[in-house]
Amino acid sequence: MNAESVGSLVVTEVTCCVHHQLYEPVLELLRAIGVPAVIHESGRTVRLRRRRRGEQTEDQPAEVLRFLVPPKATDSVFEQLYRAMGSSVRGRGSFHAQQCTEHILTHADALPDLSMGAEPDPPVTLPVSTKLALITCVLSTKGSAERVAELALEMGTGVPLVTLGTGTGMRDRLGLLRITVPPEKELVQVVVPLADTEVVVRQLVEEGRLDGPGKGFVFSTPVQEAVLDTLIRSGSQRHAASMEQVVAAIDRLSQGTEWRRRFTIDRPGTTPLMKRLTHISFICAAERSGMFVEAARHAGASGATSAPVERISLGENHGRDSARERCTLTVSSSLAPAVIERILDTSVPEPEWLDSLQTMPVPVAYSYRYGEAPMVR
Repeated sequence: MNAESVGSLVVTEVTCCVHHQLYEPVLELLRAIGVPAVIHESGRTVRLRRRRRGEQTEDQPAEVLRFLVPPKATDSVFEQLYRAMGSSVRGRGSFHAQQCTEHILTHADALPDLSMGAEPDPPVTLPVSTKLALITCVLSTKGSAERVAELALEMGTGVPLVTLGTGTGMRDRLGLLRITVPPEKELVQVVVPLADTEVVVRQLVEEGRLDGPGKGFVFSTPVQEAVLDTLIRSGSQRHAASMEQVVAAIDRLSQGTEWRRRFTIDRPGTTPLMKRLTHISFICAAERSGMFVEAARHAGASGATSAPVERISLGENHGRDSARERCTLTVSSSLAPAVIERILDTSVPEPEWLDSLQTMPVPVAYSYRYGEAPMVR
């Protein structure tokens, strides 16, 4: 089996991050409209709470749901999610759509023919933002997620999400120094205006002190559209509307976040950035990620980050399936075909161990050890 013989299919991956109290209602909605299964992961959101002595970060538990839909169904799914989450009330969650290439579900009939109901609800005006990028920071230093999340709150368009994972790769090549780099990783994700991507990545690296061996890895992926959680600050306020509410209102009037661009001219950066990369993610059976990651490393990948997730079936026999792992890695685009082929070949003896495999472009990234990846300044 190889990448060419299996083929590929362009799909939309929807990522929905909701307050834990809305988890079950959102699952019921997805079941009702025909989504066959979702990948569930637990995390936390970080906000600023106003107190008498200033502002402090505050965590709230969050549930992350990922699922694939046909590209033409994205707008309808967004509208249904917006209704189910009551997203007009800030602080309940967010969702975004990213176009990716699926290398296992290679036929259009493999995706659900989503039904939005026989009688459509009255139309609603969604606060959809476009021209965005999702910046992901994979952090190795314990506690660094808090500092990066604070920076993300200052520079992002919405509330950052923090999840946990386990890393392999660079740590395995550090010899005795590997004891200084723990395998446990914290992942911080924040959505920013596309025009600010490179500057924000540089600032996260420099101000978050990620420009050292084993400190972390930062990369961006394109976001087609999103409904963002803009409740960055909570607590009492003096005025009738908070700054976040004012910004959200201007977003609606401007039909996007382009007006928010903070850096009209990219400041000269000394941080070397990588370009022309590919992000690869796959869902596999629990405790099987090691064999797939090792196959990817033989093809030239430097390492991967894995996290425990669960696959929830929403069909007639709905319920939780066996545990899964979600693995992500970023490689030079020239290496991507070989890495994909190795991962698919590894699944041949036991195809049920690999549920899905997706790729999407990485416009910009940073790593202390960039290997063969093209670099720009």
